[in-house]
Amino acid sequence: MLILLIGAIFALMITLWIYVNLRAWPMLVPNVQFDEINANEPLVSILIPARNESRNIGRCIESLMNQEYKNMEIICLDDRSDDNTFEIVQKLATIDPRIKIIHGRELPAGWIGKPHACHQLSDVAIGDWLLSTGADTIHASDSVRRAIATAQARHADVLTGFPRIESTHTLGWLVLPLMHFLIALHLPTSRIEGSTKPMFMAAHGAFMLYQKRAYVAVGGHEAVQHRNALVEDMTMAKSAKSIGLCVTLVDITPTVACEMYEYPSQIWNGFAKNIYNGVGRSTLILFGIIVLYFTLYLLPVFLLIVFFISNQWLEALLAAWMVTFGIVHKAMVDQRFGVKKRWSLYFPLSIACMIAIALRSWLMGITGRGYEWKGRVYH
Repeated sequence: MLILLIGAIFALMITLWIYVNLRAWPMLVPNVQFDEINANEPLVSILIPARNESRNIGRCIESLMNQEYKNMEIICLDDRSDDNTFEIVQKLATIDPRIKIIHGRELPAGWIGKPHACHQLSDVAIGDWLLSTGADTIHASDSVRRAIATAQARHADVLTGFPRIESTHTLGWLVLPLMHFLIALHLPTSRIEGSTKPMFMAAHGAFMLYQKRAYVAVGGHEAVQHRNALVEDMTMAKSAKSIGLCVTLVDITPTVACEMYEYPSQIWNGFAKNIYNGVGRSTLILFGIIVLYFTLYLLPVFLLIVFFISNQWLEALLAAWMVTFGIVHKAMVDQRFGVKKRWSLYFPLSIACMIAIALRSWLMGITGRGYEWKGRVYH
Protein backbone atom coordinates (compact mmCIF):
# COMPACT_ATOMS: atom_id res chain seq x y z
CA MET A 1 0.00 0.00 0.00
CA LEU A 2 2.79 2.43 0.94
CA ILE A 3 4.64 1.71 -2.29
CA LEU A 4 1.48 2.35 -4.31
CA LEU A 5 0.88 5.61 -2.46
CA ILE A 6 4.44 6.76 -3.14
CA GLY A 7 4.01 5.79 -6.79
CA ALA A 8 0.78 7.79 -7.04
CA ILE A 9 2.45 10.88 -5.60
CA PHE A 10 5.41 10.40 -7.93
CA ALA A 11 3.03 10.20 -10.91
CA LEU A 12 1.60 13.58 -9.93
CA MET A 13 5.09 15.06 -9.65
CA ILE A 14 5.96 13.78 -13.13
CA THR A 15 2.85 15.51 -14.47
CA LEU A 16 4.12 18.83 -13.16
CA TRP A 17 7.61 18.12 -14.54
CA ILE A 18 6.27 17.40 -18.03
CA TYR A 19 4.11 20.52 -17.92
CA VAL A 20 7.13 22.70 -17.06
CA ASN A 21 9.26 21.02 -19.73
CA LEU A 22 6.65 21.56 -22.43
CA ARG A 23 6.31 25.22 -21.47
CA ALA A 24 10.10 25.63 -21.71
CA TRP A 25 10.33 23.94 -25.13
CA PRO A 26 11.14 26.78 -27.59
CA MET A 27 8.75 27.57 -30.41
CA LEU A 28 9.52 28.82 -33.90
CA VAL A 29 9.21 32.58 -34.26
CA PRO A 30 5.89 33.66 -35.75
CA ASN A 31 5.59 35.04 -39.26
CA VAL A 32 5.26 38.64 -38.09
CA GLN A 33 8.92 38.68 -37.04
CA PHE A 34 10.40 37.57 -40.36
CA ASP A 35 11.22 41.00 -41.77
CA GLU A 36 12.57 42.26 -38.45
CA ILE A 37 15.00 39.36 -37.96
CA ASN A 38 15.72 38.19 -41.46
CA ALA A 39 15.96 41.36 -43.55
CA ASN A 40 19.00 40.00 -45.38
CA GLU A 41 18.42 36.38 -46.23
CA PRO A 42 21.64 34.34 -46.03
CA LEU A 43 22.16 31.59 -48.57
CA VAL A 44 20.84 28.28 -47.24
CA SER A 45 22.04 24.95 -48.64
CA ILE A 46 19.38 22.30 -48.14
CA LEU A 47 21.06 18.90 -48.10
CA ILE A 48 19.10 15.70 -48.67
CA PRO A 49 20.77 12.28 -48.46
CA ALA A 50 18.57 9.75 -50.25
CA ARG A 51 18.90 5.98 -50.57
CA ASN A 52 15.98 4.17 -52.21
CA GLU A 53 13.60 7.05 -51.52
CA SER A 54 11.50 7.01 -54.70
CA ARG A 55 8.34 6.93 -52.58
CA ASN A 56 9.22 10.12 -50.67
CA ILE A 57 11.79 12.22 -52.47
CA GLY A 58 9.45 13.87 -54.96
CA ARG A 59 7.03 15.30 -52.41
CA CYS A 60 9.90 16.34 -50.15
CA ILE A 61 11.66 18.37 -52.83
CA GLU A 62 8.41 19.81 -54.15
CA SER A 63 7.62 21.12 -50.66
CA LEU A 64 11.07 22.76 -50.59
CA MET A 65 10.60 24.24 -54.06
CA ASN A 66 7.51 26.04 -52.73
CA GLN A 67 9.29 27.76 -49.84
CA GLU A 68 8.69 31.45 -49.11
CA TYR A 69 12.44 31.64 -48.50
CA LYS A 70 14.07 32.07 -51.91
CA ASN A 71 17.81 32.41 -51.32
CA MET A 72 18.64 28.72 -51.18
CA GLU A 73 19.98 25.75 -53.08
CA ILE A 74 18.63 22.20 -52.84
CA ILE A 75 21.22 19.45 -53.16
CA CYS A 76 20.21 15.81 -53.14
CA LEU A 77 22.68 12.93 -53.01
CA ASP A 78 21.52 9.65 -54.49
CA ASP A 79 23.30 7.17 -52.21
CA ARG A 80 23.64 4.35 -54.75
CA SER A 81 19.90 3.65 -54.85
CA ASP A 82 18.38 0.59 -56.49
CA ASP A 83 15.20 2.44 -57.46
CA ASN A 84 14.53 5.56 -59.55
CA THR A 85 15.37 8.12 -56.86
CA PHE A 86 17.95 9.78 -59.14
CA GLU A 87 15.57 10.09 -62.09
CA ILE A 88 12.84 11.71 -59.96
CA VAL A 89 15.19 14.39 -58.64
CA GLN A 90 16.78 14.90 -62.04
CA LYS A 91 13.37 15.64 -63.54
CA LEU A 92 12.62 18.20 -60.82
CA ALA A 93 16.02 19.81 -61.43
CA THR A 94 14.95 20.61 -64.99
CA ILE A 95 12.08 22.64 -63.54
CA ASP A 96 13.96 24.51 -60.80
CA PRO A 97 17.63 25.52 -61.33
CA ARG A 98 18.18 25.65 -57.55
CA ILE A 99 18.04 21.84 -57.46
CA LYS A 100 21.17 19.73 -57.91
CA ILE A 101 21.49 15.94 -57.86
CA ILE A 102 24.79 14.15 -57.30
CA HIS A 103 25.79 10.50 -57.30
CA GLY A 104 27.07 9.11 -54.00
CA ARG A 105 30.47 7.47 -53.89
CA GLU A 106 30.99 3.93 -52.65
CA LEU A 107 30.95 3.65 -48.87
CA PRO A 108 34.56 3.53 -47.56
CA ALA A 109 35.65 1.41 -44.61
CA GLY A 110 35.07 3.07 -41.26
CA TRP A 111 32.06 5.08 -42.41
CA ILE A 112 28.32 4.78 -41.77
CA GLY A 113 26.09 5.45 -44.79
CA LYS A 114 24.36 8.64 -43.69
CA PRO A 115 27.42 10.50 -42.35
CA HIS A 116 29.24 9.65 -45.59
CA ALA A 117 26.34 11.01 -47.64
CA CYS A 118 26.15 14.17 -45.52
CA HIS A 119 29.89 14.71 -45.87
CA GLN A 120 29.68 14.53 -49.66
CA LEU A 121 26.77 16.97 -49.64
CA SER A 122 28.64 19.45 -47.44
CA ASP A 123 31.57 19.41 -49.87
CA VAL A 124 29.28 20.68 -52.62
CA ALA A 125 27.26 23.16 -50.53
CA ILE A 126 28.11 26.87 -50.73
CA GLY A 127 25.54 28.26 -48.29
CA ASP A 128 26.12 30.26 -45.12
CA TRP A 129 23.72 27.82 -43.45
CA LEU A 130 23.43 24.08 -44.02
CA LEU A 131 20.06 22.41 -43.50
CA SER A 132 20.34 18.63 -43.48
CA THR A 133 16.87 17.17 -43.82
CA GLY A 134 15.34 13.78 -44.53
CA ALA A 135 13.97 12.61 -47.84
CA ASP A 136 10.87 11.52 -45.91
CA THR A 137 10.05 15.03 -44.67
CA ILE A 138 7.41 17.43 -45.96
CA HIS A 139 7.89 21.15 -45.32
CA ALA A 140 5.27 23.85 -45.00
CA SER A 141 5.95 26.88 -47.17
CA ASP A 142 7.31 28.86 -44.21
CA SER A 143 9.53 26.06 -42.85
CA VAL A 144 12.96 27.32 -43.92
CA ARG A 145 12.12 30.98 -43.35
CA ARG A 146 10.95 30.42 -39.78
CA ALA A 147 13.85 28.10 -38.96
CA ILE A 148 16.45 30.65 -40.10
CA ALA A 149 14.63 33.48 -38.33
CA THR A 150 14.45 31.42 -35.12
CA ALA A 151 18.14 30.50 -35.26
CA GLN A 152 19.06 34.15 -35.73
CA ALA A 153 16.75 35.30 -32.96
CA ARG A 154 18.15 32.74 -30.50
CA HIS A 155 21.78 33.22 -31.65
CA ALA A 156 21.95 29.49 -32.34
CA ASP A 157 24.90 27.88 -34.06
CA VAL A 158 22.93 24.66 -34.52
CA LEU A 159 19.15 24.34 -34.55
CA THR A 160 17.32 21.02 -34.57
CA GLY A 161 13.80 19.76 -34.06
CA PHE A 162 11.61 16.68 -34.07
CA PRO A 163 9.08 16.80 -36.92
CA ARG A 164 5.36 16.12 -36.66
CA ILE A 165 4.67 12.40 -36.85
CA GLU A 166 2.83 10.90 -39.79
CA SER A 167 2.15 7.18 -40.17
CA THR A 168 -0.09 4.81 -42.12
CA HIS A 169 -0.01 1.95 -39.61
CA THR A 170 -0.78 1.26 -35.96
CA LEU A 171 2.76 0.49 -34.82
CA GLY A 172 3.88 3.85 -36.15
CA TRP A 173 1.31 5.73 -34.06
CA LEU A 174 2.13 3.62 -31.01
CA VAL A 175 5.90 4.08 -31.13
CA LEU A 176 6.93 7.18 -33.09
CA PRO A 177 5.27 9.83 -30.85
CA LEU A 178 7.33 8.45 -27.97
CA MET A 179 10.28 10.43 -29.34
CA HIS A 180 8.71 13.67 -28.13
CA PHE A 181 7.50 12.00 -24.95
CA LEU A 182 10.94 10.71 -23.93
CA ILE A 183 12.44 14.19 -24.21
CA ALA A 184 9.64 15.73 -22.17
CA LEU A 185 10.10 13.05 -19.52
CA HIS A 186 13.89 12.93 -19.31
CA LEU A 187 15.42 16.25 -20.32
CA PRO A 188 15.12 19.67 -18.72
CA THR A 189 14.43 21.38 -22.03
CA SER A 190 15.53 24.76 -20.71
CA ARG A 191 19.03 23.32 -20.25
CA ILE A 192 19.39 22.09 -23.85
CA GLU A 193 20.05 25.61 -25.06
CA GLY A 194 21.16 27.02 -21.71
CA SER A 195 23.99 24.59 -20.97
CA THR A 196 27.17 23.57 -22.77
CA LYS A 197 27.09 20.11 -21.17
CA PRO A 198 26.57 17.45 -23.87
CA MET A 199 24.35 15.41 -21.52
CA PHE A 200 21.61 18.03 -21.98
CA MET A 201 20.98 17.32 -25.63
CA ALA A 202 18.41 15.90 -28.01
CA ALA A 203 18.55 16.09 -31.79
CA HIS A 204 16.78 14.69 -34.83
CA GLY A 205 18.55 13.95 -38.09
CA ALA A 206 15.47 14.87 -40.13
CA PHE A 207 16.12 18.54 -39.36
CA MET A 208 19.64 19.71 -38.53
CA LEU A 209 20.37 23.37 -39.32
CA TYR A 210 24.03 24.42 -38.95
CA GLN A 211 25.79 27.69 -39.44
CA LYS A 212 28.52 26.74 -41.90
CA ARG A 213 31.24 27.90 -39.51
CA ALA A 214 29.77 25.73 -36.74
CA TYR A 215 29.71 22.71 -39.02
CA VAL A 216 33.36 23.27 -39.87
CA ALA A 217 34.25 23.87 -36.21
CA VAL A 218 33.05 20.40 -35.14
CA GLY A 219 34.92 18.76 -38.02
CA GLY A 220 31.80 18.09 -40.06
CA HIS A 221 30.75 14.52 -40.68
CA GLU A 222 34.34 13.75 -41.65
CA ALA A 223 35.54 13.84 -38.02
CA VAL A 224 36.37 10.34 -36.77
CA GLN A 225 33.75 10.39 -34.01
CA HIS A 226 31.05 11.36 -36.53
CA ARG A 227 31.83 9.23 -39.59
CA ASN A 228 31.03 5.93 -37.85
CA ALA A 229 28.22 7.13 -35.57
CA LEU A 230 24.94 5.26 -35.98
CA VAL A 231 23.20 8.11 -34.12
CA GLU A 232 25.07 10.82 -36.00
CA ASP A 233 22.59 13.62 -35.24
CA MET A 234 23.18 13.33 -31.49
CA THR A 235 26.92 12.92 -31.95
CA MET A 236 27.14 16.09 -34.05
CA ALA A 237 24.99 18.09 -31.63
CA LYS A 238 27.00 16.94 -28.61
CA SER A 239 30.25 17.81 -30.37
CA ALA A 240 28.94 21.31 -30.99
CA LYS A 241 27.98 21.70 -27.35
CA SER A 242 31.31 20.39 -26.12
CA ILE A 243 33.19 23.23 -27.85
CA GLY A 244 30.83 25.90 -26.51
CA LEU A 245 28.53 26.40 -29.49
CA CYS A 246 24.87 27.23 -28.93
CA VAL A 247 22.63 24.30 -29.85
CA THR A 248 18.89 24.73 -29.55
CA LEU A 249 16.02 22.25 -29.81
CA VAL A 250 12.90 23.88 -31.23
CA ASP A 251 9.34 22.66 -31.78
CA ILE A 252 9.16 22.39 -35.58
CA THR A 253 5.95 20.34 -35.71
CA PRO A 254 3.93 23.29 -37.13
CA THR A 255 6.15 23.39 -40.23
CA VAL A 256 7.76 19.96 -40.78
CA ALA A 257 6.10 16.54 -40.99
CA CYS A 258 7.79 13.20 -41.42
CA GLU A 259 6.67 9.68 -42.20
CA MET A 260 9.83 7.99 -41.01
CA TYR A 261 8.92 4.37 -41.59
CA GLU A 262 6.62 3.06 -44.31
CA TYR A 263 6.33 -0.44 -42.84
CA PRO A 264 6.18 -1.75 -39.23
CA SER A 265 9.30 -3.83 -39.89
CA GLN A 266 11.22 -0.63 -40.55
CA ILE A 267 10.32 0.63 -37.08
CA TRP A 268 11.70 -2.53 -35.50
CA ASN A 269 14.94 -2.15 -37.47
CA GLY A 270 15.26 1.63 -37.30
CA PHE A 271 14.69 1.98 -33.57
CA ALA A 272 16.74 -1.12 -32.85
CA LYS A 273 19.62 0.57 -34.66
CA ASN A 274 19.32 3.68 -32.50
CA ILE A 275 18.29 2.74 -28.96
CA TYR A 276 21.27 0.76 -27.63
CA ASN A 277 23.71 3.01 -29.48
CA GLY A 278 21.81 6.06 -28.23
CA VAL A 279 22.68 5.21 -24.61
CA GLY A 280 26.34 4.67 -25.45
CA ARG A 281 25.95 0.88 -25.60
CA SER A 282 25.58 0.89 -21.82
CA THR A 283 23.66 -2.16 -20.61
CA LEU A 284 23.26 -0.57 -17.17
CA ILE A 285 21.68 2.61 -18.50
CA LEU A 286 19.44 0.75 -20.94
CA PHE A 287 18.07 -1.64 -18.33
CA GLY A 288 17.71 1.19 -15.84
CA ILE A 289 15.45 2.97 -18.33
CA ILE A 290 13.52 -0.23 -19.08
CA VAL A 291 12.91 -0.85 -15.36
CA LEU A 292 11.82 2.76 -14.88
CA TYR A 293 9.27 2.62 -17.72
CA PHE A 294 8.00 -0.79 -16.68
CA THR A 295 7.54 0.35 -13.08
CA LEU A 296 5.86 3.64 -13.93
CA TYR A 297 3.66 2.67 -16.85
CA LEU A 298 3.23 -1.10 -17.20
CA LEU A 299 3.31 -2.53 -13.68
CA PRO A 300 0.33 -0.39 -12.56
CA VAL A 301 -1.77 -1.96 -15.34
CA PHE A 302 -1.00 -5.47 -14.08
CA LEU A 303 -1.60 -4.42 -10.48
CA LEU A 304 -4.92 -2.83 -11.36
CA ILE A 305 -6.11 -6.10 -12.90
CA VAL A 306 -4.89 -8.19 -9.95
CA PHE A 307 -6.38 -5.89 -7.29
CA PHE A 308 -9.67 -5.58 -9.15
CA ILE A 309 -10.04 -9.35 -9.46
CA SER A 310 -9.17 -9.84 -5.78
CA ASN A 311 -11.57 -7.07 -4.64
CA GLN A 312 -8.80 -4.97 -3.09
CA TRP A 313 -10.53 -1.73 -3.93
CA LEU A 314 -8.22 0.82 -2.31
CA GLU A 315 -5.16 -0.74 -3.90
CA ALA A 316 -7.01 -0.93 -7.21
CA LEU A 317 -7.87 2.77 -6.92
CA LEU A 318 -4.23 3.73 -6.39
CA ALA A 319 -3.16 1.56 -9.32
CA ALA A 320 -5.88 3.14 -11.46
CA TRP A 321 -4.56 6.56 -10.40
CA MET A 322 -1.11 5.66 -11.73
CA VAL A 323 -2.47 4.23 -14.98
CA THR A 324 -4.58 7.35 -15.52
CA PHE A 325 -1.68 9.68 -14.90
CA GLY A 326 0.47 7.72 -17.35
CA ILE A 327 -2.15 8.32 -20.02
CA VAL A 328 -2.34 11.98 -18.98
CA HIS A 329 1.43 12.31 -19.36
CA LYS A 330 1.25 10.99 -22.92
CA ALA A 331 -1.83 13.08 -23.74
CA MET A 332 -0.08 16.29 -22.65
CA VAL A 333 2.79 15.63 -25.02
CA ASP A 334 0.57 14.39 -27.86
CA GLN A 335 -1.59 17.50 -27.70
CA ARG A 336 1.45 19.76 -27.93
CA PHE A 337 2.90 17.97 -30.96
CA GLY A 338 -0.18 17.24 -33.02
CA VAL A 339 -0.82 13.55 -32.32
CA LYS A 340 -4.47 12.49 -32.29
CA LYS A 341 -5.78 12.13 -28.75
CA ARG A 342 -7.00 8.56 -29.07
CA TRP A 343 -3.44 7.23 -29.26
CA SER A 344 -2.79 8.40 -25.70
CA LEU A 345 -5.23 5.75 -24.47
CA TYR A 346 -2.92 3.04 -25.79
CA PHE A 347 0.07 4.40 -23.91
CA PRO A 348 0.83 1.20 -21.92
CA LEU A 349 0.90 -0.70 -25.21
CA SER A 350 3.27 1.93 -26.62
CA ILE A 351 5.63 1.41 -23.68
CA ALA A 352 5.45 -2.37 -24.10
CA CYS A 353 6.43 -2.03 -27.77
CA MET A 354 9.29 0.29 -26.93
CA ILE A 355 10.64 -2.07 -24.26
CA ALA A 356 10.48 -4.96 -26.73
CA ILE A 357 12.41 -2.94 -29.33
CA ALA A 358 14.96 -1.84 -26.71
CA LEU A 359 15.60 -5.44 -25.71
CA ARG A 360 16.00 -6.40 -29.37
CA SER A 361 18.43 -3.53 -29.86
CA TRP A 362 20.46 -4.70 -26.88
CA LEU A 363 20.57 -8.31 -28.06
CA MET A 364 21.64 -7.29 -31.56
CA GLY A 365 24.41 -5.20 -30.07
CA ILE A 366 25.88 -7.62 -27.55
CA THR A 367 25.72 -10.64 -29.85
CA GLY A 368 27.60 -8.86 -32.62
CA ARG A 369 24.78 -9.55 -35.05
CA GLY A 370 24.83 -5.94 -36.15
CA TYR A 371 22.09 -3.62 -37.34
CA GLU A 372 20.66 -3.80 -40.84
CA TRP A 373 19.46 -0.58 -42.43
CA LYS A 374 18.73 0.11 -46.09
CA GLY A 375 20.65 -2.86 -47.33
CA ARG A 376 23.73 -2.31 -45.19
CA VAL A 377 24.80 -3.98 -41.96
CA TYR A 378 26.52 -1.98 -39.22
CA HIS A 379 28.26 -3.35 -36.12
